[in-house]
Amino acid sequence: MKVAAISDVHVKVPFDDADRLLQSFFNHPIVQNAEYIILLGDIFDLMCGPHSAYLEKFSHLFDLMDHAFKRGAKLYFFEGNHDVHLEKLFQKRWPGQEIYLSQQPIVELINGKTYYFSHGDEHEVDNEKYQQYKSFILSPPLRFVANYLMPYKLLNFMGERASKMSRKRGSKTYNEDLVKERFRKGVQTTTAGQYHFVLGGHSHVKDIFELSPTSIYANNGYALKSKTFLLIDNHEITFPSLELS
Repeated sequence: MKVAAISDVHVKVPFDDADRLLQSFFNHPIVQNAEYIILLGDIFDLMCGPHSAYLEKFSHLFDLMDHAFKRGAKLYFFEGNHDVHLEKLFQKRWPGQEIYLSQQPIVELINGKTYYFSHGDEHEVDNEKYQQYKSFILSPPLRFVANYLMPYKLLNFMGERASKMSRKRGSKTYNEDLVKERFRKGVQTTTAGQYHFVLGGHSHVKDIFELSPTSIYANNGYALKSKTFLLIDNHEITFPSLELS
């Protein structure tokens, strides 16, 4: 039994480094033999709403997802804070809901162990401004705007501006140890050691932490920095390396 997971790839444009890394993930021999493939959010740097242009622009990546579920893998796509309101888009691509799409955490029982999967931003419990922002973008009015009112070109323009601002903020030095500590405390608060494995992303900091003698939290970090993915093989965690394809 193998669970292969990746988060925070932030693919911006076709065939950029992030895109090539995601291709490398799907084409990795271990991933091609994994029973579960988990995309833990912010796979794309901007994807919002049902715009068919996304399906055309990233057709090669959606084809890789196709290949994974057609060979029998159980594939989850968790929306993050950069890729959101994708239900109608995924229904266009997969009318039979072959790929599991979720905005909320999901718990799976796999070979007798409980696995908690999510983007991971719910663990940022001490960041009230972010939680207010996330509640706002997930609200019914914003979902309606994303699905019916927001033109693709305007969305791209706004997204490019937001990405530039985000990269500018991200270029500033921050304390990874402090981020780790905040997220570890947050995971303790949100899961209370109830699950054998808690897999998430969002923090952009790679981490593995024993929440209790029977509960482990694992985060692959920002994929372009870590150049790894998260593998659980028979309930043992490793981080295999990825090469840009």
